[in-house]
Amino acid sequence: MDHLFFTPPRMKARPSPVLEAGHRFSVETARERLAVWSWGDGPTVILLHGWGGRSDQLAGFVPPLLEAGFSVVAPDAPAHGDSTGSKSSVLGFAAALDAVAARVGPVDAFVGHSAGAAAGALAMHRGLHIRRAVFVSPVAALTDIVTRFAWQMGIPPWTADAMRRRAESRLGVPMSSLDVTTLARHATAPLLVFHDPTDADVPWHDAAAITQAWPGARLVDTPGLGHNRILRDPQVVSQAVSFLADGR
Repeated sequence: MDHLFFTPPRMKARPSPVLEAGHRFSVETARERLAVWSWGDGPTVILLHGWGGRSDQLAGFVPPLLEAGFSVVAPDAPAHGDSTGSKSSVLGFAAALDAVAARVGPVDAFVGHSAGAAAGALAMHRGLHIRRAVFVSPVAALTDIVTRFAWQMGIPPWTADAMRRRAESRLGVPMSSLDVTTLARHATAPLLVFHDPTDADVPWHDAAAITQAWPGARLVDTPGLGHNRILRDPQVVSQAVSFLADGR
């Protein structure tokens, strides 16, 4: 059963004029070939989708970021979108982010959604320099994800505990070491967080816990926008871009 925990659903591709206008290229990692899109010139912002998502979900950020003078890079994570692979994890997301950053040069800013935000926190903790970051509907703790996954699948608690132990063996690290609230304690990049208090996929208290743990972070509540529609909200996009452009 634990193998399902590492198997993301494949979101179907949708027509995206923004992606079609970008430059598509590939980045090789140790295991996969990542599909990546880029636009514009200027300080680089990387956009990273969440679990089961794909890069076109964040397409609404691209035109405003270009207008603000940034260049934009958006990869599909391993086993997501047009990238290769069938299994993934937050560690895989973070490794993909590192590989893309090494390819495109210095990264000025970052926007991460859900598990993509957690991967961004992990990459920054491990040394990826990012001046400013925006987390949208972020996941705070993998252990909580296992609990929610087990509940959704009807798995009893004792089986969920065994599944967590096998997952940790596969990851090679305790899940608690990947908690964003732990990684946040020594963070230095200013952070802006958006989350819907009624998000049905990732609870609002994840964002609240991250904001409390991350020095100087600020949380903006977005009632009624849900877990994914929040990415297309003009006010969220506008506030995010203004925050990333501030202090440049």
